[in-house]
Amino acid sequence: MRFRQLFLSASAFVIGSPAPAHAQDSALVARDSGLQSLVAEALARNPTVAQRQAAVRAATLRIRPTGSLPDPVLTVGVMDLLLPHFDFNRSDFTEVDVELSQEIPWPGTLGARSGVMRAAATGARAEAGVVRREVITAMAAAYYRLRYAVTALETLRHQRDLLEAAVQLSTTRYSTGSAPQSDPLQARLARDRLQSEAFALESERVAALAAVNALRNRAPGDSLGVVPMDPAGIRAGISPLPSSDSLVSLALAAHPRLAAGRAAVEQATRIIQVERLGARPDFTLTARYGYRPPIAGTFKLPDFFSVFLGLRVPIWAWRKQSRLADAARADSTAAAAGLRDAELQLSREVTETAARVQASQQRLGLLVDGVLPTARGTVESVLRSYQVGRAEFLTLLSVEDARYRAELEAVAVAADYQAQLVMLRQLTAPESQP
Repeated sequence: MRFRQLFLSASAFVIGSPAPAHAQDSALVARDSGLQSLVAEALARNPTVAQRQAAVRAATLRIRPTGSLPDPVLTVGVMDLLLPHFDFNRSDFTEVDVELSQEIPWPGTLGARSGVMRAAATGARAEAGVVRREVITAMAAAYYRLRYAVTALETLRHQRDLLEAAVQLSTTRYSTGSAPQSDPLQARLARDRLQSEAFALESERVAALAAVNALRNRAPGDSLGVVPMDPAGIRAGISPLPSSDSLVSLALAAHPRLAAGRAAVEQATRIIQVERLGARPDFTLTARYGYRPPIAGTFKLPDFFSVFLGLRVPIWAWRKQSRLADAARADSTAAAAGLRDAELQLSREVTETAARVQASQQRLGLLVDGVLPTARGTVESVLRSYQVGRAEFLTLLSVEDARYRAELEAVAVAADYQAQLVMLRQLTAPESQP
């Protein structure tokens, strides 16, 4: 009787656990409080996210200085001291000069330089958005991988208890002569193979935990409470996906990867303007005051005041600025091609991810609604036949192993489905500032 109860309880372990059903796929992910807290912690502590945020701040702080005038130059000097004693007041040529000069770029140059840095700041902000989404996606993949390993180990523990009971039962029946020697040997072989799988699953659990902790900037072995997965509950929350075309349109309109590409195009275009303006002359305005000391301390000559306007003559523009403008045009062409490539890659990723999500939905529905109930019913039928001597012990182990494998597959598909759903959400969701 204990053997039968173990078989039936193990069969019902995965498909019989209650779990709340959710109305929508996005709500299913959003209501996973464990994932939510881990994502929030990762966005607050992850070094890559912090690095990108610092890069955004640095790029933003560079906008105003880039569009400012160069610092003026103040020059102080003494002219025409008499030798050999450097007499200061013995000649009417001796004077003390104070000169102030200011470089003034060609009109529009400062605004164009600010535009370059403004585009760079926009690109840095978009890159930070890309990194945030990548961290969220990586956290979801590691988290659901960890939940799969924890659930699989729990399922394996139930299966091991069952096989332990099978070993005891088959050994007892063999000792009484009612079963062949192959029955306990087959039971022990199945139990030992299960232990080997337990070692592999434990290794996967440790690796997944280390991945989760790395994303949230913690030690690899930090503990984390994880609730086992319920494929039936996840199956109950499935709803149809929008069409691939609508998902691609959402991604093309909202993903920061494309915003970064557009910012690169804008930056290259602004650089073209900067280089073209660099071929125009810049101005230098200079004001000078000359103080003339009294000669022999008695006769005071009038002081001087002078104003100069300097002009930088770009006679070598054909060798410098014109070539730099051509280089900037090439950069602009490359940035536009990169943007188009990013659009194509993003469209492909959305289409592939949506296809994987849909396939996971179908597989999970088939497993939960069809395969697992059938496997459980098969185990019950073979168990009844075995108890009355109309089925081989090896057949019973075989159908029970098939049920166990179906449970593991359902958990694996559920974990992959949720991870792919988060990825699809990050590919298509509107951008929001952290």
